Amino acid sequence: MSVTTLAPGSSPHPAQASRRTLAGLLAAASPLWACGQPVDPEPSPATAGTTEQLAQVVVTGTRASLMSAQQLKRNSLEVVDAVLADDILKLPDFSVTDALQRVTGVQVARDRGDGTATAIRGLTQMQTTLNGREVFSAGTGRNLEFADIPAEMLASLRVYKTSSASQIEGGIGGLVDMRTRRPFDFAGREAAISLRRVDSQLAQAGANQFSVLASDRWQTAGAGEFGLLVNVSRQDRAWREDQKSTGNPIARSDIVAGQIVNVASSTSEATSVGLRRRTGIAGVLQWRPNEQLELYAEAISARLATRQDSYQINASAAPTFQADSVQLFPGTSDVRRITWTNAPISILSFARDTTDRTRSAALGGSWRDEATTLKLDLSHARSFNHLFFSGPTLAGTAASFTQDVSTPVPFTRVGGTDLLDPHNFQVSSIAYRTRPFEGHLAAGTIDLEQVLQGSFLRTLEAGLRFARRGATDSPGLVFADAPVSGVSAADQAGFAVPNPYGDFLGTGSSNSLAHYIVGNLDAARDAVTYRSAFGITTPIPAGGNPLGLWTIREDTQAAYAATVFKASAWPLDGNAGLRIVRTSESVDGNQALPATGSTAPITIASSYVDLLPSVNLRYRLAPGWQLRAAASKTLTRPNFDQLSPSVTLVRNSVDPTLNQGAAGNPGLAPVRSRNLDLALETYFSATTLAHLTGFVKKVDGFVTTVSDPETHDGVTYQVSRPQNGPMADVRGLEIGYQQFFDWLPGAWRGLGLQANYTYVDSEMRGTGLPLQNFSKNSCNLIGLYEFGQVSARLAYNWRSRFLSGITNIVNLGSQPVYTRGYGWLDASLRWKVSTQLTLALEGNNLLNTRRTSYYTVATRPQSAWINDIQIGLGATLRF
Repeated sequence: MSVTTLAPGSSPHPAQASRRTLAGLLAAASPLWACGQPVDPEPSPATAGTTEQLAQVVVTGTRASLMSAQQLKRNSLEVVDAVLADDILKLPDFSVTDALQRVTGVQVARDRGDGTATAIRGLTQMQTTLNGREVFSAGTGRNLEFADIPAEMLASLRVYKTSSASQIEGGIGGLVDMRTRRPFDFAGREAAISLRRVDSQLAQAGANQFSVLASDRWQTAGAGEFGLLVNVSRQDRAWREDQKSTGNPIARSDIVAGQIVNVASSTSEATSVGLRRRTGIAGVLQWRPNEQLELYAEAISARLATRQDSYQINASAAPTFQADSVQLFPGTSDVRRITWTNAPISILSFARDTTDRTRSAALGGSWRDEATTLKLDLSHARSFNHLFFSGPTLAGTAASFTQDVSTPVPFTRVGGTDLLDPHNFQVSSIAYRTRPFEGHLAAGTIDLEQVLQGSFLRTLEAGLRFARRGATDSPGLVFADAPVSGVSAADQAGFAVPNPYGDFLGTGSSNSLAHYIVGNLDAARDAVTYRSAFGITTPIPAGGNPLGLWTIREDTQAAYAATVFKASAWPLDGNAGLRIVRTSESVDGNQALPATGSTAPITIASSYVDLLPSVNLRYRLAPGWQLRAAASKTLTRPNFDQLSPSVTLVRNSVDPTLNQGAAGNPGLAPVRSRNLDLALETYFSATTLAHLTGFVKKVDGFVTTVSDPETHDGVTYQVSRPQNGPMADVRGLEIGYQQFFDWLPGAWRGLGLQANYTYVDSEMRGTGLPLQNFSKNSCNLIGLYEFGQVSARLAYNWRSRFLSGITNIVNLGSQPVYTRGYGWLDASLRWKVSTQLTLALEGNNLLNTRRTSYYTVATRPQSAWINDIQIGLGATLRF
């Protein structure tokens, strides 16, 4: 630990989050804190001039990052939680989403070992910003895929749960702001390199990672001060994900005499394995010609490339079965065990590669004097996403196929047929699909802040933002799957090989179909050559179906005015403001013309204005205690594919009442929410706090798909479109606690604890169902140790059951799919060998968590997944 004393009243640059100074705070046993007299070391404009300034110290390490995050939470007028890097190149988790899931009220889903589908208080509709600017990943949605960003590039993550007028609109759930480092964050020259090796247990492979940061600042004779920072990061990670799925239940009357029972339609076992390469490059130039003016230029590029090979076997229910094999779950009509005869078997082998690329550049600056601050920022961002999918499908028949869905992972077995004999399978088709998404955003903002002395209103703020955003999926989904006939899997030497991953779900083959042949994927990424080997000469089309194409242009103009105020007679302060936003959209697509069998272009334009008021209040009940209240209106605009004007119409020549259609809906309104928060916070010491927050959201206009009759060219069709649905109520409670046990003797005082719990209840009015991907209960329990040269962390995250989807099944109707609750355990151990060298041992998914899901009731299982246990060994060297 290093301690640096600063002059009373002095303050470091605000962005020095990981080494922020704290007034008079050496430890939780400090006399001031013990007497209940906490000091605000970094006063906000609302409290400036009212806080006693004492000698300040810099504390490094995990404790310092927690102290800084706690002070950020305490001093903010909004309800905010933060994760700060405790050193250069070091957020406390492997990935950005792993770090986010530790924040109270944040939940994440999992995909290929990475966190995904982040939700704040159960809502995935959030705004994402990077250094205060809107940032996104190209696709149908609007937000950033956090997995795209290397964690080493970030200095902090801030999750804003209440709104203020100056925040960019777009998130009814909240706003996540990621901050990178700048050269003026450091006192002088700074350089660091981090190396890490990560081994993945299930994939039985390892990969290397590195990050480099170099920063310097220098004073010139006549041009002022300059600063330059370059940050490069590359993370390679071998990964594997196994998934066993049970097909949706089907109702059959021929299984049990005189009774209709529900039986699983199939089983599917898939192993996906590959390499993820996450690359980030950031460059920042800062220039301070004088004390009043500061200018900057910034460029950031992030790329996530995933190479994936997947092997999947599917066994389906058959018309015939062994009558004596049928068993039902007691007291139900759900089949527990059955053996099918002559069951269809298919084996899919495919290469599935994706690339996400996001680039942004910005120019801006700020000018300030004693009372006025003016900021200007111009930025441009562009994002690209691409999917490549290619591989063969084999088809065969199993003499018998047994399913028993009563075990924790359903039991499956094939008898009478050798799944490793290529003569038992025909090549039925070769798949080929590609799909691009592109997006761009140009934005300009100007913000003005005026400090008012000696009045109830402490500052006046105003700003403007102009943004132009575009998105497209052109040239669309290229679907070039081609059938193959008369070709056995044994006809080509080297084509059919044994499944290389027989330890399915990490448990071997005792309960699975793990040992079977698969198609060799060595040449699958050369799609033309691969197809020609099976006699397919049909050219791959250059574009997809015109009815699947959309291009959207969206212009927004926003203006806001706000004030920070402080009552003179009461310990009350806060902010209040109004943001006015005008949104103009133009959407292009195509519509079907059934009469001629052709298509025609269609363009629809619309615009709307939103008034978004907000107020945040803070009342200091007593030293170290504060009560918050916040109210606001927020919005989230519809996803781009939902706004597509394209219309597909299909006539039924036999029965016109069965004419069908599908379309987007450019008339969709934004999802709008009215929000109320009440919070009680107490700060016992620099690293000890407890907080309790209650919140209510009244959300209007969640998008659902509705089928209604529509008339086109005098003909009626039943057309499915996305529409704004009924209101939803979201309400909940957050509880958090953090402490280092400084009163313990000796090395024991390095022990610390973070704990938080979130309860969220939601309901779509009229449906009785909660929101998707949203757990009613979630919690984090993090054990900390920080003493001398050793730092350790054991982090457990748990979320309860959640609705993961809804499936429409013939004769059963809509069947909700639930994912059971599960926990995730990560750990890290670091040894600071010297001020220059730190060694680290890290582990992810140490419990080897298995996630499972089911249809409606537990007797109808759906899926089970497992991911790698990852162990990382790293070193960070500072110069």
